[in-house]
Amino acid sequence: MLYGFQPFATKDPKIFDRAEEFVPTRFVGEEGEKLLKHVLWSNGPENATPSVNNKQCAGKDFVVLASRLLLVELFRRYDSFDIEVAASPLGASVTITSLKRASF
Repeated sequence: MLYGFQPFATKDPKIFDRAEEFVPTRFVGEEGEKLLKHVLWSNGPENATPSVNNKQCAGKDFVVLASRLLLVELFRRYDSFDIEVAASPLGASVTITSLKRASF
């Protein structure tokens, strides 16, 4: 899957409080939704609709949907999993190190 790399686009301290930190609720609620216009996706802001004029990726909404489905399947199929988080040149690297299948 292809993903936009948001850490480059969301590190401006003039726009984002605690720009260097991961804030899981940053884009939640009324104030969070206002920040979405500053999150760039392909050739424009996250809250813009792809069109011929703005040349945004026509599949951007599909990528978000597919990512959500991937997470749903991960949590449906496995009771637990272990991850390893490490630093990488582009931010953080997350590796799944073990999975325990769900018992139905």
